[in-house]
Amino acid sequence: MKGSLEANYAEALFELCKERKNLDEVHSELSWLSEVIEKNSELIRFLNAPTVELVDKKNVLKNVFENELSKTSFDFLCVVSDKKRIKYLHKIIESFNALYNEENNILEVTAITTVPMSDALREKLVKKLENVSQKTIVLSERIDKSIIGGIVLEYNNTQIQGSIKHRLDELRARINSVIA
Repeated sequence: MKGSLEANYAEALFELCKERKNLDEVHSELSWLSEVIEKNSELIRFLNAPTVELVDKKNVLKNVFENELSKTSFDFLCVVSDKKRIKYLHKIIESFNALYNEENNILEVTAITTVPMSDALREKLVKKLENVSQKTIVLSERIDKSIIGGIVLEYNNTQIQGSIKHRLDELRARINSVIA
């Protein structure tokens, strides 16, 4: 991703935030902005529409976000819109978050289970992951009944399979290789 349009914008914002000492504030605001955009895809379509005048886009941004974001975040959003890069905003935010996590020694992990984890199990998992990775773990959870049981961990484009479905698939493959 390094050198991509998204990475370049993210790196520029990241360096600006470090300089202005408002990295945590902007990170928090971009996380909120990402959620808003995810829930309001019509907003991105409007801001991305070539038939909508730049002044109209700027007015919408002002009305919706100016009082909700810091000057740094708002100005950045306007630059992205002015440069007709708004369709990349989600990826830019992802790249910014990756830089933020690296700077703060944070590892985002998704735990996939068939039922919600108990507080005790969640705490035990986070402690184990922090010991192994030597990073602060930010754990999100997802329910997927198709894994039958066990747990699947995802982080940094890596997947650790501990599901019953995966074990059954491996067993089935071994049996098929013996029979064939």
